Amino acid sequence: MDRDDYVSEKDVRKCQFYVRYIEQINNAKIKIKTEFNWNDNSGNVDEMCYWINKELSHYFGKNAKDIEGFVTRMAATCNDEILPLVKFDWIKNDSRICLWLWHQNISYSYRRGDVFPEHRGRFEALVEYFDSLNESGNRKRELLNNFRGDWQRKGNTSDPFFSESAEVINYLWRYSIKLHDNITRNFSPISDEDRKICLTGFYDCILDTPEKKELFLRKIKSALSSHKNREKAGKGNINKNFLLSLNNNEKLNEMIMLAGIKRDDFMNRLITEEYERRKSKYGQA
Repeated sequence: MDRDDYVSEKDVRKCQFYVRYIEQINNAKIKIKTEFNWNDNSGNVDEMCYWINKELSHYFGKNAKDIEGFVTRMAATCNDEILPLVKFDWIKNDSRICLWLWHQNISYSYRRGDVFPEHRGRFEALVEYFDSLNESGNRKRELLNNFRGDWQRKGNTSDPFFSESAEVINYLWRYSIKLHDNITRNFSPISDEDRKICLTGFYDCILDTPEKKELFLRKIKSALSSHKNREKAGKGNINKNFLLSLNNNEKLNEMIMLAGIKRDDFMNRLITEEYERRKSKYGQA
């Protein structure tokens, strides 16, 4: 091993842990000479290893025995505290859960830069968040289990937007911003797919009572129904205004109820059937 190559690691999570480990014991056991640049170098294992070896060499005066002892203790702590990625699979494989947990623990307070992350970025941020907790591995497993239980109790409800198309989601997103301008303060999706999960995330995370959720769904369902009617009216349909007697209006309502279809559909069917009847009768004359 090269004299200055005390740490040679290709796992980015371990490298990040080593940097945090050295930073946390700064002024206690070793004195850091140069602050680590997290913004630029936290994803580069070579840069992290270079910084770690440089700081260890500087503090311990290149005393290989002392450095190797320190690295051995640091690696043992890392092996205890860094959980295997498989422990996070239940988060990685469900973008809804991932967004909920990301908002619970990180949100805007833990981001680097100003870009709102998509699912992969949120998941990686969550893993880094748990990696950085100053807790034992057992305690981190306990925390993950607690969050899983919280989701089962509080958030594990049917997704009200699961089957909606991207076009509908985009409309509902714009309408939701009109209802709650704080939605964009919490979520700023840049893709159609992520906009859908962020709309669900707003429902899960921000609307924190059953009453708020119910009111929100009622308003957007009404808005969506009106939107679809307007679209339908513009595609081969026109709006006709005419007078009905009260008696005939009651009869019409009764027939619509028995038919179990919308008023527009019933009227169109009624006219089509009457037209075909008259056409057939005229043709036989």
